[in-house]
Amino acid sequence: MKQPIVLWRLKWGEIKRVECTKVTAFYVWPADPGIWGGKEARASDRHIYYETWEEAHQAALARAENELAHCRRELERAQGNYGRIKGMKPPADAEVQP
Repeated sequence: MKQPIVLWRLKWGEIKRVECTKVTAFYVWPADPGIWGGKEARASDRHIYYETWEEAHQAALARAENELAHCRRELERAQGNYGRIKGMKPPADAEVQP
């Protein structure tokens, strides 16, 4: 029997070992196809297959670093908005409520 081809699937931040019966540049055929059956795209918006665990790990780490940088920028923007709004003063001609 032919040896399975081992690839590493990165999906939603998790790395999973997947044995495949066939691999091309664009598709993989998992030995256990699950509910979808047949072939899968080697890369999609939900997952990417890598040749080694190290490659998958580096990709996951890069994604996490990008997400962290994005969240830091969003936090800075939100803090700036908060400070700007907190520092607002009513205009001189604003109605005074009793």
